[in-house]
Amino acid sequence: MKKIKIVAVILMSMLFFTACDIHDTLDQDVIVGNMAPQVYWEVASSTVTAGSNVPFTAQYYSTSEAAIDHLEVWYNVDEQEAKTVNCPWTTSLVFNFTSTTSVEKRISQKISEYPHIETNWSKALSAYTFTATFPTSNTLASISWIKPTTFDSTKMVSYFGAEFMQHFKDSLYSKMQAVDFQKMYQGLNLVTNFKIYLDSTFNNNTGKYDYHFPIDAQGNMPVPAAIRAIYQTIPFADLIFNTSNANYEVEFTRSYSINANLETIDTKGVNGSAIKTTITLN
Repeated sequence: MKKIKIVAVILMSMLFFTACDIHDTLDQDVIVGNMAPQVYWEVASSTVTAGSNVPFTAQYYSTSEAAIDHLEVWYNVDEQEAKTVNCPWTTSLVFNFTSTTSVEKRISQKISEYPHIETNWSKALSAYTFTATFPTSNTLASISWIKPTTFDSTKMVSYFGAEFMQHFKDSLYSKMQAVDFQKMYQGLNLVTNFKIYLDSTFNNNTGKYDYHFPIDAQGNMPVPAAIRAIYQTIPFADLIFNTSNANYEVEFTRSYSINANLETIDTKGVNGSAIKTTITLN
């Protein structure tokens, strides 16, 4: 019996060490590197005026034998644009253009550098502390052009592109029906008697006549040549003019935000990063 017990213990030991040899991947999986400095910061405001300096406070300390060398502020720039153009003349449909985009306008770059100062040590916090600022560019100021009372073709081209106005006009024309042309032409005082271009069909469902352009031999209702010719003379600005509010139905906004971070670098070149902070510029 004793011999059996001894053999059993030996077998169990062999299984234990074999299992450890197969499943213990500590040596293969763990990469031991340099300990990075620890850093924390607070930015004074999440919204600032473009071109102004952004105040912040910071705390940092080293977690290794390497001394702190300096600190750096980095940030990238995101651009947001929103565009809307609407034609208020249509009755049979709602015709508008809407676009919203958000892109990274500039990749992250170093903006400012700050020297490490030993006298900034706080015994109470067990960390170095300091207060500083970093700059922003006035070229990142937001732009807003919303329902102006005066049309500006230069801004329209700058914000929407050189081809936009003609493309909008052509697309609108292809969607308009007789009632839309009638409302537009009469509203712009282009035609005094629009009914000379219309025909009508009795609608059994409504008990009324539906007015439309004359039906040709193929059963279509093409836009009369006279109506088409008048449309070509209408400036783009008139297509988006709202007579009830005396403004132009166009909106454009462009704004910028930065994603800023504070990094602490020790004498070995090891970086410690704070949590990124998003700041909106206006």
